[in-house]
Amino acid sequence: MSFSTYTPRRLSLLDRSKPLAIALIALLSGLALTAYIADVEADQMLQRQRDEVAAQIGVVRARLESEINSAAHLSLGLVSYVAANPTITGDAFNRVSERMLAYGRHVRSIALAPDNVLSFVHPLAGNEAALGLRYLDHPAQRDAVLKMMESRRFVLAGPLELVQGGVGLINRFPIYLPAGEGRPEIYWGLASIVLRFDTLLKASGLLDANPHVRYALRGRDGLGAAGEVIHGKADVFSLDPVKVDVVLPDNARWQLAAVPVGGWRGALQETRVISIWMAGSLISLAIAGLLGLGQLQIRRIRLRDADLSLAASVIQSSNEAIVVTDEGDRIVSVNPAFSKLTGQTREAVLGKLASAVVSTPYDASSHASFVERIDAGGDWSGELDDRRADGETYPKRLSIYPVSNLHSGIVHYVHSFSDISERKAAERKIHHLAHHDVLTGLPNRLSLQGRMEQAMAEARRHGTLIAVMMIDMDHFKDINDTLGHHVGDALLVDVAQRLLCCVRHSDVVARLGGDEFVVLVTDMASTLTAAAVAEKIVSALSAPYQVEAYRLHSTPSVGIGVFPNDGTSVDTLLRNVDTAMYHAKAAGRNNYQFFDQSMSANASERLALQGSLHHAIETRQFVLHYQPQIEVATGRLVGVEALVRWQHPERGLVPPNSFIPIAEESDLIIKLGEWILQEACWQLSRWKDQGLKLRVSVNLSARQLRSKNLLHQVEDTLMRHDLRPGELELEITESVAMDNPDATLRMLGQLRELGVELAIDDFGTGYSSLSHLKLMPLQRLKIDRSFVKDIESDPDDAAICAATISLAQHLGLSVVAEGVETEAQLAFLGTLGCECVQGYLFSKPLPAAEFEAWAAQHAAAQSSLAS
Repeated sequence: MSFSTYTPRRLSLLDRSKPLAIALIALLSGLALTAYIADVEADQMLQRQRDEVAAQIGVVRARLESEINSAAHLSLGLVSYVAANPTITGDAFNRVSERMLAYGRHVRSIALAPDNVLSFVHPLAGNEAALGLRYLDHPAQRDAVLKMMESRRFVLAGPLELVQGGVGLINRFPIYLPAGEGRPEIYWGLASIVLRFDTLLKASGLLDANPHVRYALRGRDGLGAAGEVIHGKADVFSLDPVKVDVVLPDNARWQLAAVPVGGWRGALQETRVISIWMAGSLISLAIAGLLGLGQLQIRRIRLRDADLSLAASVIQSSNEAIVVTDEGDRIVSVNPAFSKLTGQTREAVLGKLASAVVSTPYDASSHASFVERIDAGGDWSGELDDRRADGETYPKRLSIYPVSNLHSGIVHYVHSFSDISERKAAERKIHHLAHHDVLTGLPNRLSLQGRMEQAMAEARRHGTLIAVMMIDMDHFKDINDTLGHHVGDALLVDVAQRLLCCVRHSDVVARLGGDEFVVLVTDMASTLTAAAVAEKIVSALSAPYQVEAYRLHSTPSVGIGVFPNDGTSVDTLLRNVDTAMYHAKAAGRNNYQFFDQSMSANASERLALQGSLHHAIETRQFVLHYQPQIEVATGRLVGVEALVRWQHPERGLVPPNSFIPIAEESDLIIKLGEWILQEACWQLSRWKDQGLKLRVSVNLSARQLRSKNLLHQVEDTLMRHDLRPGELELEITESVAMDNPDATLRMLGQLRELGVELAIDDFGTGYSSLSHLKLMPLQRLKIDRSFVKDIESDPDDAAICAATISLAQHLGLSVVAEGVETEAQLAFLGTLGCECVQGYLFSKPLPAAEFEAWAAQHAAAQSSLAS
């Protein structure tokens, strides 16, 4: 019978386990009966033990209750006496107490406490320390006294450590003077009877040595089971003891527990119980063994049938297509998954050669040699392409293995295969993700490295050049931080598309990460090709971007390296291209730069400065120099501009243009700017104390202006140094002001509300939107030194200065001209209406001490001119 027509008959769970089940049922039944008999005997034995212990504990409880109650009744007499004689004297108290001591054998002392202050004690000897005790001030007794006053009833306290020494029980009784003649009942105080705890325990028998029973007593302060253990060991209560309540006066309680000294005897400690278990177990095992052996032969037969059924069932239900062939490669059986996968019915393929129906690693002529290898090696597996009945091709994973029987050896071969189209697609997708950027779909760094190596090999063979261009989008981080990553991502996708339009199909555009892209231009005859592509890229990427509702501007900085001139390995060439790209940024951005060897030296210098800059900020290696600002009309000193200098321990004084750009590329400029602001304001505060009145100007970088902490920082600095409105001026460049002008306008407005004056620095060197400029809360414009330098000889510079001053006057702003070095420049600016100037004509930037000397000299000169 073939596998495809065999009807499987599976053994049920009961059939497969019937011998064991019958044996287990017999065994468990016998053991259950044995357990029942033994359990009944054990319960009876335990009950006898508990009855014996209960009898003994009952005697102890009766004694305890008797002794405590008799002492309490004595106390009631004292309470009645005091209620009738509230002005009791010491002699009267002692006479009553003597009588009570004579009858109460456990009474240690008797005390009266009018208004809760212990005033009478008998006997006094040994109890002197207790006199004057204020119960409500004593932590150990306060709660019991308050409880007694609230309930107006007897309260038991203890056992506890007594003030006069020793351990005792205290019975406290509230004393109320009866109402009469129109007055209400009055609380007089309390009476307390101190009982010896040890004699109580001894009288009840708890201190007697008992070889059979262990006792424990709990219920401190009469709390019963909720109270602490006051005699014996606490573990008695966890040993399933016999427990009884000891009822004390006014429903106070103790709980007494008892267990046998050796613990409760278990069932396995009784010879009779053990004998029952042994006999019952042996009988049960014998019966179970006989019944189990009787079923083993039947089980073996059923298991053989079940194995055959299981094999057929697996083939029928398998999700993999299965083809069974005979020794001659003729198909003898297929499963339903075969028809579903290939589209061919069972009836259509039975008896045909397998190699003619499905794809196999052999054909009709090579089948014999193939099966010889299978017979020797055990199986074969691999991947092949196959075709369905409708002509569609698909990849499959095929395994072929032989099937043997006990008598004839190998009689069949099983072909098992499945469609692996989804797996192949997943592998292709994973390979694509491993070699391409997820956002843009461009090749990533890993793919770029392989393509560069391939392009270099081609260039070596054909003697051509290749160019590598690294593109970094200027101010992209500002867009990301301000508008969000989704806007930044959309811009990067647009950049990728524009780059693809700038190159040939044979060239490569890749994304390294962030806003860095690389263009690989192959098969060049000269570097002119690279320059042309770079110009095309700069032009394309500089055009505005429309992302959602935003019109964005971001320009590229492009570094270019040429193989083999600028590097013969991928790493070297990329490193040099990266250096060239940073030079493009330093050259003003929105341009391209070819690599040359001098850049490498500059890059090393830049890295050295960057490393030293971190340490310089931490160790305060910076100093401020101050350049005076002079009022043109009067010659009066009106302000200073604070300019940072780096006093390097090895290089000496490092100029700002060497380290400020490095600091601005990272958050170092934030820390440095914070120090400059604090230092300049501290210095201004010091000069104010010396009587020097002026304004200090501090430059703000783009990163500082975008910092969320700037407003708080400025406000804190003004308060710390007690600066008034108009004494601090913050300067921003024209390009910074126009970068995200809406956000800049909001920040400048908030700074202005703090009383800070605002100025546009280097005005005329950038691109300003006058519509935004007029909305900004500015106080002055600063004309860049490049327009002042040739103002006497260059009509264009003169026109720019005149236009700037006129614009400022119409906007209600004052003007400061920078870089004034000659009297002629000063006179010309004066005729144009410029209010204020600064430059070497008056002074270069000076350290604070030198500036103070200069200011004093300048003030003296002004005074002499005035006189």
